[in-house]
Amino acid sequence: MFNRLWIKLTAAILLVVIVGVSVVALLSNRVTTTGFQQFVNESQFDDLAQRLAGYYRQQGNWSGVEFLLVAERSGGGVAYRLLDASGQVVASAGAGRGRAMSGMTQVAMLPIGVDGRVVGTLFVLDAGNAGTGQSNMNQLNLHATAFLQSVNRALLWGGLAAVGLALLLGVWLSQRLTRPLRQLTQATHRLAAGDLSQSVGVDSADEIGELASSFNRMAQSLAAADRQRQQMLADVAHELRTPLSVMRGHLEGMLDGVFAPTPENLTLVHEETIRLGRLVDELRTLSLAEAGQLPLEKTPLDVALLLQQAYAAFVPLAEAEGVQLSLDLPAASVPPVLADRARMQQVLGNLLANALRFAPRGSSGAPQVTLGAMVGAEGARVFVRDNGPGLTEEAQARVFDRFWRADSARSRAMGGNGGNGAGSGLGLSICRGIIHAHGGRIWVASQPGAGTTFWFMLPLVAANGEPVS
Repeated sequence: MFNRLWIKLTAAILLVVIVGVSVVALLSNRVTTTGFQQFVNESQFDDLAQRLAGYYRQQGNWSGVEFLLVAERSGGGVAYRLLDASGQVVASAGAGRGRAMSGMTQVAMLPIGVDGRVVGTLFVLDAGNAGTGQSNMNQLNLHATAFLQSVNRALLWGGLAAVGLALLLGVWLSQRLTRPLRQLTQATHRLAAGDLSQSVGVDSADEIGELASSFNRMAQSLAAADRQRQQMLADVAHELRTPLSVMRGHLEGMLDGVFAPTPENLTLVHEETIRLGRLVDELRTLSLAEAGQLPLEKTPLDVALLLQQAYAAFVPLAEAEGVQLSLDLPAASVPPVLADRARMQQVLGNLLANALRFAPRGSSGAPQVTLGAMVGAEGARVFVRDNGPGLTEEAQARVFDRFWRADSARSRAMGGNGGNGAGSGLGLSICRGIIHAHGGRIWVASQPGAGTTFWFMLPLVAANGEPVS
């Protein structure tokens, strides 16, 4: 019960309010008491000064005035000393007539004026300082004390009302603040149970709203990944079914005597086993690359030499397909890159096979594929360009996905859009995984009807074998 966030928030708000109200009440009480005491004292002193002025106006001198001071001091706490116009002490109450003040603290000095002239001066002294070191000025009469008590009661009830209101507002505010978190918690539990369609409302632009938006994006990503996983499983099953069906059909035909176990029939079964093994190897390579566990033997590679070897390997295939394959290398030498030679040959093979596969046929323009390189600010850039039908923006966004094909009918008939002739639809996905494993990046640039160019970039390597930062 007490581990709920809304209870903790309410308790925190209530604690802050209680501390704040207590501090304000104490300060208010102190300031009010001190100010009221000062006001009462000053009023009493002014009243005494007025009565002394009236006495002098009536008598014409200070003779017999001492009884007024004695009567005024009957409440204790202060002492009075009255001086005439010449500075002589004419009366006192609680203080001697000597010039010394006996260690008393002067509280006030009030001139006594009659008809526009000063006829005397009243000194008010704190009698409590003369021996005890404590002041008696703060002693109030019953009416003043009752007034201060009423003020204190008002402060107390006001503080209690403020605490009660803070409790109600704290509960309401904490419930309102934690409602999105409760919704997120419930949605998270349902998401963990396998319901990937969860989403929560975003009602604010603060941190909680940002958290809700992040949850929605995460749920959408998980749902998309789950759909992709299901599609991948279906594609894998389909890709495996084709060679297995061919092998099964031929083997059953041989067992039933429909086909003779001739070298030609056995060769066909053998080719399907090779295709099946290649598909399994590609899936394993892709899984290792995406998991960041692809083994690499990185050494400084001469980019120009690597491209020349790939070009020489694919020239016969390009000529057989009627495709003009060209090599475009910069005049200046390309610095070496730190990479795995076999993996780079695999990437170039996949990209070239893909370009040859989609080069235009039966059109007025001659099919052309160009393999080249250049040096950019980030590193060595390698490209494979064809003058084929090109890709739409939607196709470019998905071209590196597993088993995705821009034109299923055409790609299956011609061997798929990735791989080196296997038609598995994994070739470009493998290229991306290998390039990312090398710390590089790969992308595609294309327009419908204007051909396609696949680029990949690898960091350069310095003379000491370390990557260039």
